[in-house]
Amino acid sequence: MIAATSLELFKNLAQYDYNNQYYDFHNDFNCEKIYYSEGTLLIILKKLLGEVLLSLKFTNVKITTIAFSNVKEVEGLTIDTLYRGKAELNGELIEVSEDGEGYFYLEFYEGQKLEFWAKDIGVEQE
Repeated sequence: MIAATSLELFKNLAQYDYNNQYYDFHNDFNCEKIYYSEGTLLIILKKLLGEVLLSLKFTNVKITTIAFSNVKEVEGLTIDTLYRGKAELNGELIEVSEDGEGYFYLEFYEGQKLEFWAKDIGVEQE
């Protein structure tokens, strides 16, 4: 797991080197499922070539925005952007919560989006 606050602000994490392994979640994977339970957010991704399943795992998650709509004839969603950014709190832009969490923006090519606070991020093979 990588501490969310150690990630560079506004760096596109959809094409990123996690633990010395480069992943291109925009071009090489489709999002098959999103699962949230008890503060853990899993983004389940399937490699376009092959049957490899990965999960992007976020811990201590607090979802602030979710916007999803149905899309016809789509087998999986394509991550367009994923980055750690700033959030507005009481009229000020902040990059770290009082609990030490980073703020993330996840947007899909098909128009869906999530915004959330998270403590850590990791990549795991299913």
